[in-house]
Order: sequence, then C-alpha cells, then structure tokens
Amino acid sequence: MKKIYFLLLTLTLTNLSFGQITDIYISMFGEGSSNNKFIEIYNGTDADIDLSQYSISTCSNGCDIADQFDYPDNVSFEVGTIITAGDVYVIAHGSADPLIVADQTFTYLSNGDDFMALTLAGATADLYTIIDALGDMGGDPGSGWDIAGVANGTQNHTLVRKSTVCGPNPTPLGSFGTNAEDSEWLVGAIDTGWSDIGTYAGCASGPVLSINNPSNGQEFASGTTAVTLSVSVANFEVDATPANGGTGDGHIHWSLDGVDQPMKYDTADETVNVVDGGSHTVVMTLVNNDHQPITPEISQTVSFSVLFPCDLQVGTITSTCDSTTAEDTDTYTTTLTFTGGGTTTYIIGTGETGIITGDDPSTVSEGTIIVSGVNEGTDFVVTFNGDSSNSSCDLTRSISSPNCNPAIELPFNDNFSYSNGSLISASSWSTFSGTEGDLIVSDGQALVQHGTPSEDASVAFNSVVGSIYYAFDFTVNAAEAISGGDYEYFSVLKDDGYNYRGRLDIVNANTEGNDFTVGISTIGSTADTVWASDLSFGNTYRATVKFDQDTNISQLWIDASSESDTSISGNDETDPGTTITQFGLRQSDSSVNESILVDNLNIAQTFNETLSTNSMSINTDFSIYPNPSNVGYVNISSTESETIQVNVYDILGKQVINAAVASGRLDISTLNTGVYIVKLTQGSATTTKKLIVQ
Repeated sequence: MKKIYFLLLTLTLTNLSFGQITDIYISMFGEGSSNNKFIEIYNGTDADIDLSQYSISTCSNGCDIADQFDYPDNVSFEVGTIITAGDVYVIAHGSADPLIVADQTFTYLSNGDDFMALTLAGATADLYTIIDALGDMGGDPGSGWDIAGVANGTQNHTLVRKSTVCGPNPTPLGSFGTNAEDSEWLVGAIDTGWSDIGTYAGCASGPVLSINNPSNGQEFASGTTAVTLSVSVANFEVDATPANGGTGDGHIHWSLDGVDQPMKYDTADETVNVVDGGSHTVVMTLVNNDHQPITPEISQTVSFSVLFPCDLQVGTITSTCDSTTAEDTDTYTTTLTFTGGGTTTYIIGTGETGIITGDDPSTVSEGTIIVSGVNEGTDFVVTFNGDSSNSSCDLTRSISSPNCNPAIELPFNDNFSYSNGSLISASSWSTFSGTEGDLIVSDGQALVQHGTPSEDASVAFNSVVGSIYYAFDFTVNAAEAISGGDYEYFSVLKDDGYNYRGRLDIVNANTEGNDFTVGISTIGSTADTVWASDLSFGNTYRATVKFDQDTNISQLWIDASSESDTSISGNDETDPGTTITQFGLRQSDSSVNESILVDNLNIAQTFNETLSTNSMSINTDFSIYPNPSNVGYVNISSTESETIQVNVYDILGKQVINAAVASGRLDISTLNTGVYIVKLTQGSATTTKKLIVQ
C-alpha cells in the first residue's frame, strides 16, 4: 500500500512571506438536519486552480479496511472547474436547503462518521495523496469524531476553519485538536452558519476575534436557563491588567442586547442567563489600552434565542381505505392521535387535502384528529403550528396513501403483459416512494433503472404466517462492470411501512473484470452474503428469495429447480421477523446505474409455487391447448395419470377458477378476454403457465 500525506513545509525564504497559502483546503463542513449537508473548499493561493486536479475520497461509517478508501475519487470535478484565487467552491446535497448555495451537488455526503479527504485526482483505494482530512481511516467512530473538545463534533454541527489557518492538514484527526484553543475548527450548532457560506478568508495575520459559542442563529431548547459565551483571540494579546498601560495589546468591550457589560481583560467564558422565548445579541470588539477600537476594527456579533416550549405530541397515525375497489375512485381516512394540547392555539393544515375534523388540540389536552375524503394514491403532509408568541411547535407528519385495491391472496403471479408505460397503470401496483410513474414496463417486462428514475412500486397482498417466497427472471445490463457503493438492492419484501426484508442486491463480481453477482440481505441495505458465482450482463437468471417471518432469516437461490439446491442466507436477525404485506421493486442511484429487466414474478408460500413456466419440481410434462383459446375451453394433459388440480388467476392475482380436471378439459367460458396465470398441481409436481383467452 502506498499512501502520501501532503505535508506543508515551513520555509524561511525571503520571497515567501508569513501567511502565504500553498494549496486549497476545506474551510467549512455542514452535517445538518435531513439533507442539509455541505463541504466548502477554499483557494487562498494567489492563483486560480482547476479542481479537476483534485477529488474527494471517502469511507462510509469508517473505512472497511484500515488506511484504504471505500470510495476513492467519490466526488470528482470536470476539467475547467475553476476555483479562483480567494474564492470557495461548495458541494452540497441535491435536496439541501436553498440557503445552502452550492456550485455542485452530490448525494452521499457525510453523516458524521464518514471519513472525507481532499485528495489528488486519480486516487485508488490504497494509492492516494491526501491534501486535507476530516476524520481518520480507521473503523467506525460511532456517531462521529470529537473535535475542539466537542463530543461527536462532526455530527449535527457546522464546522468553520479558523481564519488563522494557512493551509491543509492531511494528518488524520490532525486538525481536530482536543479543545477550542488547539483545534483548527470552530464548532457551531446544527443548521447554523449558512449565511457565511462563500465568505471564508483564511491565513489572517492580523488580530482575530472569534465567538466560539453560541453559534450565530443558534436556537436553544425550551427550559435552557443559561448559555455559555465562549471567546478566543489570535494575533492579539488580551491585557490581563484591568487598567490602562498594561503589557498586552488591549482587551475586549462587549454588550448584551445593547447593554454594555464589564470589560473583558481575559478570554474566560461568560454566562448569559436566559428564559424561554428570549432572543439575544452579543457584540464584542477588540480595543486598545485606551479603550479605542483597534484599526482596522475587529468586531464579532452573534445572535441566539431560546425556544418556547412545544407541548403538542403527535402519536399514532393510521390511514384506512373507505372502500377497496379496482377503480381509482376510492378514498381514505387518516387519524392522528395527540397529547399535550390545550396550552396554545394551533393551526392545522393539509394543503387543502381532505376534510379536517375530530378533536381540536387548541382546546383539549388529548384526542384524535381526522382527515377524511382523501383520494387514493394521494400523499400529503399535515402541519401543526403553534402560536409563535408562546409556542415553538412547528411539526409536520407525512401521510402516505394506503393501497385501496382489492386484497390479493397468495400466490400472486405477474408476467407484466401490460402496454409499455408506467407499471402503476396496472391496478395491482402502486407507488410507495419516489417520482410516481417512472418505473416502467417495456416489452412485457418491468424495467428497473438505477440512476435518474426514483419510483419504487409495490404489490400488496394479505399477510400469511410462516415463510414467503418471491421469484422472478432478471436480466442486468450496464455499460461497465458493477463497482463502488453497495446500495443497489432492487427488490424487497416489506410491511405497510418502510421496513424492508429479503433485499436482493446487485454487487461487485467476485473476480475483478467480471460483470457482477448478487447478494442477499435479511434487513440491512447492503448484502449480508454474496452469491459465489459471477453473473454476466445480458443473460437471464431466475432468482428465488425466501423470508422466514418467524426466524427472521432470508435465503437466496439462483436458477434453482428445487429448494434443496445450493442457496445462500442473509443474517439471522432477532426473532420474530416482520409481518410481510408487500413485494416491491426499487430504483435508486448506484455506482454504475445499471438496468434490470424483471419478468415472470411469483409470490407464494412454497418454493414450488414460485417455479417459472420453464421450471418444475419434478419431471412431469404438462401442456395446455389450444392456447390462445377462443372456444370456451382448454385441454390439459400431463405424462402422469393422476387428477390435475387447476387454479386460474387473473393479472391482479385473484383466483377465478378452482377445479380438479380428470377428463382433460377445463371450462373457461366464464372468463373474459385477457391474460391469466394457470397453476397446475399433480401429486408433488407443480408448475405455472400463461393462458391467453381471446
């Protein structure tokens, strides 16, 4: 392994003055609420720099292998991406708050425990040059790294490089320090400092005054009674003698809410007593020993507040269909329980969706809010806003439409014989996440695309006890071998919420240079176990997944004709498992953005019921003819002499015929024109076939 840490050398040369910056470095870092994440790079040199010479390399939740990047060159820059001298370049999450003004977006920024480094472009896992580092390349640090004496300072904080810093620090944890004085960073509260993005200037050689705590704009929780005011100075000696003519450079004048406070002849912390609902502003200025502001004037202002309480607590949320039909005209009703009402006036909003009735939290302490008459397929958000004069309540709850189609009984079969277009145009499928309508059907197959499309769609069915199996034929296509992030699962079992089980994952091939393989996860978003054989783009395989709801274990077979064939298992999670009510197909970003064609889906309670039309549990040969049929019947035969049990399902999975055939003829005169799935069982032999009625 070869790793290079770019070390700054202090040179005593006449043409290199104090304060000269030799390379770009990270000047701000935000790990905020939701997707409010960003990283700012500063060019304090005297020349414009093309960022294509650099990259950001990362590890997720610590590095999988010590001193090796999980994702080298994770963020790259196009040739000609110029960061001018004295300017900054900001990378932020694509869904960050608009106040976080970014030059480039990237989805997978740090959650606080993800090592990030500014590297020279062309980094590999074990061959790289680090310019500047945030964290270290060991294992998962937990929630985050301590910085400037602040526990988990890299999580839920905004970090600003001190203006006295003159260059990058490539040493792991080297810039973090152990306290506010020896750290290169100022640690601010979560979601603060956004107005300072783009204003950083480093390597200050003149006096510097910093208010380290509180952060500008910081909101303290209700019940806070005291706030610590922490200050530091650089390149300026605060006079320790409380009289003119001291030995230092001067001292600090400061005010609280416009009222002058005793002059500070040290940098010790101050305590500000506060109450709920209070807003405060602190102004500090460096002055000389004659009490006059130094030239140029150095001042800092910070404003902060203490929130009023929010007494309202929203409890159980339940959405129930008012009716369940195959039409798109059903409505549903959502109920939301609450406690802590009756202490202020609340405004409840739904964006004009549905009708709000039930109990009023403005007047009663607990009860149930009802939102009725919501059209099926309509998701909405409920907002709760308290009176700002005495309440900080500003709550939101997202409501997802339940599936109001008729309940499906297992087994369910789908060969995707729909017109090209949106999969959810088929009444058995509905969106559960992402942009509605962009998971499509293409030439009789579902097309799962990793990349821009984001819709996740599911088919719901009545819960069953024991194990659930799903199987389908799949074909993967991509421009290059699968690599990078292992977040490429594309099929799941789930409950009516967002608890995913039995995830099938596209992963790197076992042998470098091969296309891909697959993995299985019982619960996690990455594969617990990987299939030992590599698979090839363009080839069709049949995957069968089992999830045991009692033992909480998933199992995977590839191209199996019997449950006793080779399989792999996911982790054995805590018993019991989740009760499954849906199967879903998932689209997302991935390292290669491959596409997966899915066909001949079977969801059932036994392995044999999931066998495709080309597979059987034993070598019994069934046939159905005529097929297509327009004569009101079909003949069914096999190589065996026993009675054949026939179950016919429509494309919604509803059973329409249940019959035993001994004479070889099945009456289908009651069936409408369309496509059906026929399940044939004779002894221990089972297969499914497609039937077309004309």
